[in-house]
Amino acid sequence: MPVLLRRRLLLIFFAATFLFVIYPAYGQKRREVILRLRDDISTAMAHASLNEKQTQKLDRNRQSLLLTAQSGRARKTSNQPNLEATLKEIEKTFHGSPFQPEDRNVVQQDIAQLRTIERNRRARRYSRKRI
Repeated sequence: MPVLLRRRLLLIFFAATFLFVIYPAYGQKRREVILRLRDDISTAMAHASLNEKQTQKLDRNRQSLLLTAQSGRARKTSNQPNLEATLKEIEKTFHGSPFQPEDRNVVQQDIAQLRTIERNRRARRYSRKRI
């Protein structure tokens, strides 16, 4: 096999390996943040005395976060508008409810981190479409 062909194949192999390593890592980070947010909401709920309506609303939001974390390219069960609506509802619930300040801050940090990941994901997707 000529040296030039061997180098090209090697380059293609490394590029493919890089893509297979990077893209799942991105998705894994997103899932981890969503699941951490879900856990932090559960912890905050345990530390606060909520009425039935607030509990039901947060349980529904936690279920939506779980579905979003489980969805991926193969299973399009949850999309960006659903996630953003869930995050807004969580913020609204945490803003006016009797949660401890530490719990409120942790949940807000998780939401900010998740929005940053989503914004970077959209920017990366947009830049690929322009090429």
